[in-house]
Amino acid sequence: MTEFKSAVILAGGRSTRMGFDKQMLEVQGKPIVEHLITLLCTRFEDIMVSSPTPTLYALDQVRVIQDIHENIGPLGGIHSALAHAKSEAVFTIACDMPFLDVPYIDYMMDQMKGRAYDACVTSCGGHIETFHAFYCRSALPVLEAELAQGRYSVNRFACKIDTLIIPEEIAKQYLPDWRAFTNLNTPQDYEEFCREHGGR
Repeated sequence: MTEFKSAVILAGGRSTRMGFDKQMLEVQGKPIVEHLITLLCTRFEDIMVSSPTPTLYALDQVRVIQDIHENIGPLGGIHSALAHAKSEAVFTIACDMPFLDVPYIDYMMDQMKGRAYDACVTSCGGHIETFHAFYCRSALPVLEAELAQGRYSVNRFACKIDTLIIPEEIAKQYLPDWRAFTNLNTPQDYEEFCREHGGR
């Protein structure tokens, strides 16, 4: 199995704080998800979107997958992505994270190549960033055990497996403004983002 081939955009959340489906977020008249797909296609052959609404996507560009375990949050999306992946490692990002950073993805892949890690995440401000990250199929047994016990924390899962943690002092050389980990969680977040980046 190819080491790095698959990526997933998690787009199955309830978007309760935003007030509408985050899959519909746009900037400059283009869906943010479409922007993410375009960037991911520069590095990955197999682009998955974890979404309950496949009609939103051009299926010649992406594979839309459904959560095997529904209504349990992002860990369910990661589980389905690993179960459906065409490679050992799966790059994972959420649909409300508009600042995907391709050079940093390249750095993470270089650090993982030829090594038997279960995941690769970034340390920032004393915690780990569990998205804009890689998870590997080797972690599926631990993930499935977590789900079976009703434990749905991505952070907890990442701490239970053999995770390569990129130190903050290294990551900031690639991500000086840390924008890659920005989430648009609320209407206020979205309005500020649109003001800074040319409107909807």
